[in-house]
Amino acid sequence: MPLEGFFQEGRRILGDYIISPFGEGEDELKAIADLYFVTFQEEDSSKQQALATIRKHTGYEGFVGFQAHHKDGMLAGVAYGYTSKPGQFYREKLAAQLPDEQAQRWLSDCFEFVELAVHPDYKRRGLASNLHDMLLGETGHKTAVLTTAVDNEPAIGLYAKKGWEVIKNDVPVLSEDNPQLIMGKYLNQTNIGLD
Repeated sequence: MPLEGFFQEGRRILGDYIISPFGEGEDELKAIADLYFVTFQEEDSSKQQALATIRKHTGYEGFVGFQAHHKDGMLAGVAYGYTSKPGQFYREKLAAQLPDEQAQRWLSDCFEFVELAVHPDYKRRGLASNLHDMLLGETGHKTAVLTTAVDNEPAIGLYAKKGWEVIKNDVPVLSEDNPQLIMGKYLNQTNIGLD
């Protein structure tokens, strides 16, 4: 019996990967923070800050997170997000960059697609696409938003193939030194309600 797409106790087998939900387990979160740093080549000095941020995010309303382990046992990828709510740090940063009409359209019933990271050894194998689809398949929101660096062509290409659109380009969401794209995706076409 082929195991492709096989579900077992919240886990899904996809090729050489086992994809499963993650939550607040400290060992899981530390491994995810390590993956984040390997993937994005951040300075090790801020690893504790990333771990604290990920830990905080797991407690947010509507949190959904998936981790993918390769059959060799290595954590190969992770994706997570949560319900966007007024008062959240990033939600307020996004809202400040958008005209009121766009903020209402994109943020009123929104899932924030926060992180999609794949270890360099496992890139270009479809893992990011599978994590993306599983994550968005678990939300009940009308829209999803994300940000990515304006020069992150692989991510922008993946998101464009998945139906994301650029809401605003070259935006200093966090700082003037780090311009980003704000991208959005309608998740339930029957509930868009664009008047």
